[in-house]
Amino acid sequence: MRRRLIPAAVVLALLGSSAASQDGQPRGAPQFPGGTGGDGPPIEIVARDGIEWDREQQLYIARGAAKVTQGDKSVEADTLTAYYRQPQGGGTQVYRYAAVGGVRISTPTQRAVGDNGVYDIDSGVFVLTGKAMKITTPEQEITARDSLEYWEQKKLAVARGKALVSTSDGKRIAAETLAAYFENTPEVPARDKPRRSDAAPAAAAKPAPASGAPDLLAANQKLDRVEAFGGVIVTTPTEIAQGEKAVYNAKTGVALLTGNVKLTRGRNQANGDFLEINLNNGLYKLGCRPGTGTTCVRGLFVPEKQGAGSPRR
Repeated sequence: MRRRLIPAAVVLALLGSSAASQDGQPRGAPQFPGGTGGDGPPIEIVARDGIEWDREQQLYIARGAAKVTQGDKSVEADTLTAYYRQPQGGGTQVYRYAAVGGVRISTPTQRAVGDNGVYDIDSGVFVLTGKAMKITTPEQEITARDSLEYWEQKKLAVARGKALVSTSDGKRIAAETLAAYFENTPEVPARDKPRRSDAAPAAAAKPAPASGAPDLLAANQKLDRVEAFGGVIVTTPTEIAQGEKAVYNAKTGVALLTGNVKLTRGRNQANGDFLEINLNNGLYKLGCRPGTGTTCVRGLFVPEKQGAGSPRR
């Protein structure tokens, strides 16, 4: 096995600049940790214990407080490994990287943590495993026991095992499995918005350059909806709703729960086949499946006791 130790702190050339030399060996380090395009900013790798280059296995290993930074994104771990290949046209191309121990992914507005992480660049899928896994955005926090996945192309985060999505305004959705879908919502500051009279047709969007880190919940992505499966519990400051499945629309604030639904508000409780509840204002509709009649809906309502100074009716 031929290994070469690279200095602990290096700055790689622009993505795509690591073409093969005349002797067939890579000229410089390959793209680390990812991307196949040449339009991205330089990538900086810092590792306390050095960076190993294994030519036979075609990989790079950064050890000891390893950190990869590209632009405003960074990936940190005890050990970072980049797997690369050499296309027929020459050069090198990283297709996968793995992070082990104290994994942290950071952008200006988001953060993801876990024990281990694997990012498959071809599929755009990043998987976190370990303890205390968490994805944090300005408006939501997603946690899980078994794994956290992010699918770039689908803009989808999947939390498995005692999964929980909590929002900054006190809403919580818990289940065995949660699928959180995001959408791009580019916002233009009011002072920059053109007037109708001088507004120009929108130009065709230019694809974003390949990035060295997963495009993990970019700043222009907002939560669109959440799908929950297995032991669903939806909590607000005043209600607790339970069911087998649920779909939450983040735009309207409406959650639809199905399967042995139970709604609890204080000491009051209502049961039914489905529950539609507006988490913004607390309004709800409890009902039965078509053809089952209305006997499935039942409730227990406990009168509130009058206070000592309350007037009698």
